[in-house]
Amino acid sequence: MSVTEQGLLERDKDTMTLNMGPQHPSTHGVFRVILEMDGEVVETAEPEIGYLHTGIEKNSENKRYVHVIPMTDRLDYLNPPGNNLAF
Repeated sequence: MSVTEQGLLERDKDTMTLNMGPQHPSTHGVFRVILEMDGEVVETAEPEIGYLHTGIEKNSENKRYVHVIPMTDRLDYLNPPGNNLAF
């Protein structure tokens, strides 16, 4: 059975689906856009926002401040002191 018979490859239009992921290491897994492109023109864009949510806010609700600091270090591995200051 060929790929076209299985319906896995359909070339009715000259469109391409692209995954446009994060452009910076600190945003890995936080934002992604699935683009449907016709040449250089974007036909559709489907954003996926925050699928790397760790739930640190909820985990911090019943903990003491000194127990939350190690968790805030892991929010953004490029700037842990900034997260410690914010919390």
